[in-house]
Amino acid sequence: MEKIHDSRKIKLNIFLSCVVIALLVLSSTPPAVADYNFDGVPETDELEEVEEGTVDGSVYVDGGHGGPSPYTQYFNVPEGTVEWAHLYVGVWGGSKVKTGKVEVTFNNEELDILELKGEADTNSNVYCSGHGVYWIVYNVKENQATGSVDAIVTTSGDIDGRVYGVILVAAIKEEDGTEVQYWINEGNVNLHGLGWSGEHGTNDEAVAEFSGTVNLDKYAAARLAVVYLTGTPGLNDYLYFNDEKLCDGDNCDDIANSKQYFDFKTFDVIDYIKEDNNEAKFELGDEDYVHPVLAVLTLHTEEEGDSDLTVSNVAVSILYTWRSNIISATIENIGEDSAYGFQSALYANNKIVSTASISSLTAGKNKTIDFSWKPDHEGEYVLWVYADHFDKKAELCETNNNNTPLTVNVIDFTPPEIEIDQPEDGEIVDTDVITVSGTIEDTSKKITVLVNGVPVILSGKKWSAPVSLSYGYNKIIVNAVDGANNSATEFILVRSLVHPSGESESIPSEESKGIIDTTMTVVKAPFDKIGRFFFGLGLLIIIVSITAVYWWRKRLK
Repeated sequence: MEKIHDSRKIKLNIFLSCVVIALLVLSSTPPAVADYNFDGVPETDELEEVEEGTVDGSVYVDGGHGGPSPYTQYFNVPEGTVEWAHLYVGVWGGSKVKTGKVEVTFNNEELDILELKGEADTNSNVYCSGHGVYWIVYNVKENQATGSVDAIVTTSGDIDGRVYGVILVAAIKEEDGTEVQYWINEGNVNLHGLGWSGEHGTNDEAVAEFSGTVNLDKYAAARLAVVYLTGTPGLNDYLYFNDEKLCDGDNCDDIANSKQYFDFKTFDVIDYIKEDNNEAKFELGDEDYVHPVLAVLTLHTEEEGDSDLTVSNVAVSILYTWRSNIISATIENIGEDSAYGFQSALYANNKIVSTASISSLTAGKNKTIDFSWKPDHEGEYVLWVYADHFDKKAELCETNNNNTPLTVNVIDFTPPEIEIDQPEDGEIVDTDVITVSGTIEDTSKKITVLVNGVPVILSGKKWSAPVSLSYGYNKIIVNAVDGANNSATEFILVRSLVHPSGESESIPSEESKGIIDTTMTVVKAPFDKIGRFFFGLGLLIIIVSITAVYWWRKRLK
C-alpha cells in the first residue's frame, strides 16, 4: 500500500509541477493587444491612457519629424532620475499588406528588432492602422539616460520605410523639482473620410480622456502636447480641450498642418482645466485622413508669468565634420516666475541645426542643455543659441534671448569613404583589361582618387578607370585623398584567365568552382607544416591498426 501511495504522490507532484510551469509560461507571455485595425488601435475612437501620476521634476516631451531611413533624432534630457519613459517611432508602410523590419538603436543600445506585418501584425508594442501607418512604442526606462542621447531608426523590407518622426516622453524626478501631475495617452486612430477608406465608411473623431480628479487650487499652469501623423496643410482639422477649441497661434482650423506629415504641438490649457475627467477631442474636419497618436497633459504647481530667459554661457570644444559634436549652453531664468514648455535652438550661419526642449525652469535657476551638431563641411561658422526660438514665452525682456555670436572653425579629420562597385572582390574574368568603378563619400570637394597609382576623373561622387590585368590574381588598389589630406585605401583581388600567349581559359561554372575549391582544400590541407605532421601521424595510426587487426585475426585461427 505504501508503494501505491508513494506512486500517487509522485504523480500528483508531477501534475502540480506541470500546472505551475504552464501558469508561469502563460503569465510571462505578453498579450497581443495591438492587432491591426483599419480604423485604429487599440481603439478606433480613443487614445488609451497608459500612464498617470505625479513627479517632483518634469515630464519631458520632445522629438521631431523624420525622413528617409536611416534616420537619427537627438534628445536633450533633463538631469535627474527617470521614473517612466517611452520612445515612439512613426513609420510609413506604404500599404497594409507590405511587410518589413524596423531596427532602433537608443542611447547606444540596440532595441528589439521588430517584424512589421501590416494587417497581420500582432506585436504588442506596434499600433498599425489605415493603409500601413505604424506607431511603434518602446519602453526605454531601463536604458534611458539624461543629457544628450539619440535614437537611430533603420527600416528595411517591402515597406516604404520612411520615418514620420520620433518622440521621447519621460517622467523625470529632479533634485530641485516642483510637483507635476501628468497623464500620457497613446494609440493610433485613423480618422478618415469616405474617399480613402473604401468599404470602411468614415471615422470622424477621437478622444483622449485624462481620468481622475484635479485640485484646481494647487496647479497654476497646464500644458497639452499632441502628436499627429499624415496631416495635410490646407485641409481643416480641429482640436478641442473640454469642448474649447484650441489654436496654434492664429491657426485654429488646421492643427495638423505640417508638410512633413508629422505634427508635434503644445497648447496652454490652464483656463480650461476641470476638477475631474478632462478630455481632448480630435476632429477630422475635411482632412482625407489624419492619425492622432499621442496626447500628454501636464499640470504644474508654479505659475508661469513674468519669466525672463537668457543664454548665460555657450561651451564649444574642437568641432569636426561628420561627427556628432556636443555644444553646451546654459539657459537661465532671471525673471520673477517659472517658464514651462519652451524650446531652445542652436543656429549655424543663421540656420537652425539642433534644438533642445526645457520642460520647466524655475525663476532664479538655470539649466545646461546639450545640442548635437554634425557639420557637413569644414570651414568657418558663426554659432549662436536662442533660448526661446519659437518666442512662445511672454517675458519681461524679449531682446536678451540669445548669446553674442561665436565664430568657430570646423576641422575635417574624416577620411573619404571608398566603395568599389565593380568588379566584385574575387571575381574571375576572361579578359586582360577591366573597368573598375565605384563611389566616393566625403565632406570635401577637393578629392583625388587613384586606381593602382593612376589618377582618375571624378563625376560627382562616381569614378571609373580601365585596369590592365596579368594572368592569375591581380590586386587592384584604390586610394583617395581629400582637401584636408585625409586618406583612405581599399583593394580587391581579380583573377584573369588570359595567358601571356593571348589564349583564355573558360570561366568555371559556380558548381565546378565549388567542387574545385573543396577538392583543393582537401588536397592542400595535409601539406602545410602542421597538416603534414597530423597527416603522417594519422597514416601511422592506420598502419598500426591494420597490423594489429591482422595479427589478432591470425591468432584466432
